[in-house]
Amino acid sequence: MKKLILIMAVLFVSCGNVSAKDYILEQQGKRILVKEHIYSETDNLKVFKLEGTFKDNAGNFGETNSIVNVITINNIVEKLEASNELIYNENIKAYNTAKRANNELKQGVGKWYFTYASKSINAIINSECLYSIRYYNDNFLTLAKCDIPEKAFEQIKSILK
Repeated sequence: MKKLILIMAVLFVSCGNVSAKDYILEQQGKRILVKEHIYSETDNLKVFKLEGTFKDNAGNFGETNSIVNVITINNIVEKLEASNELIYNENIKAYNTAKRANNELKQGVGKWYFTYASKSINAIINSECLYSIRYYNDNFLTLAKCDIPEKAFEQIKSILK
């Protein structure tokens, strides 16, 4: 009986697999403070915008911008959420939301989830990415590795360069 359950589980997992492709994004640019509420010497809310460029492993180069909300308690990031926009050639766009997994101010690791995209690249929606970000003064560098469906990668590769 255990063998039958194991065989069925293996078949279910292998049949459910969609071929995936690694999609690599690198972003860089400037961090700009939009607004802050200083609750105390160690607690605050800050809203930033990030503006810059990106390149990917499909040969694209484009613009990126983000809106980032950060709540800090005792000088530790308590909550960080962001909405990111990628603008490809021909004004093709993709949006993802981000959450950070650690509480450091100058660097971090987290996850992106693609939530919206132009029709021509809509197969990327619901894809998940692991990303890291690092700040140097008001400059940032982000590297993300996404597992996207093969169809999404083909759509992204087909954007005119």
